[in-house]
Amino acid sequence: MHATTDGTAEVPCTNSQRGQAWALHVFTTLGVVVGILALREVINGDPRPALLWLLVSFAIDGVDGPVARILDVKARVPIIDGYVLDLVIDYVTCVIVPAAFMYRFDLLPGGNWAMFHLGLIVFTSAIWFSRTDMMTDENWFRGFPAAWNLVAPILYLYHARPCVGAVVSVALSIASLTNIPFPHVLRAQYLRIVTLSVTVAWISAMVIGIVLLPHHHPWILRPILMTGSIYFVALAAVQYSRIKRGLASTENSAH
Repeated sequence: MHATTDGTAEVPCTNSQRGQAWALHVFTTLGVVVGILALREVINGDPRPALLWLLVSFAIDGVDGPVARILDVKARVPIIDGYVLDLVIDYVTCVIVPAAFMYRFDLLPGGNWAMFHLGLIVFTSAIWFSRTDMMTDENWFRGFPAAWNLVAPILYLYHARPCVGAVVSVALSIASLTNIPFPHVLRAQYLRIVTLSVTVAWISAMVIGIVLLPHHHPWILRPILMTGSIYFVALAAVQYSRIKRGLASTENSAH
């Protein structure tokens, strides 16, 4: 075992294991390339491939974390900080590209108001990604986790008016600066089975709707998208209430 220049210990491993770790970093970094491909389609005014590329980046982001833990990538290639790499890529694919999508496809008010909402989204998202307390011990995000790559497709599939997009962007931007709990859908334990089931149905409806664009059978998919969205808002409210009750019980016990 030897130390890298930053003092991080590198564990002994075979060339094959080190190669697997590097391969995963390459796979992760492909997410930002996919994000740029999505941005190109946004600029070209073609929403369907833009959303499909965003789905690919979402899949990459969902896969690389669990695999990284299995391969112990941090110990095998300590010279690369996978956490920072993820944050850089996520800011592009979860914030910049979806914000551009919302602007290009009229999901936000026009003119200077559009720039206000875009500025609000990227500003508050940058603050959220910089938080050192973004995750609780129970695997809940503190504040809305800047997941605009999920918000933009839902607004588009709902043909949301600019006024609706404006309200949603302001509300979620403000929420990202709070401590309102939002679940990590794979790791949060409270109601985990229900949350996973809702998430699968919600994401599946989103994927089907995007694949079938411009004809996505809204009378079937929209209720699922709406139900899933309401569930996550309600779950955040329930968890917030649980936290408040827990704090109140702790204070009462202390007295």
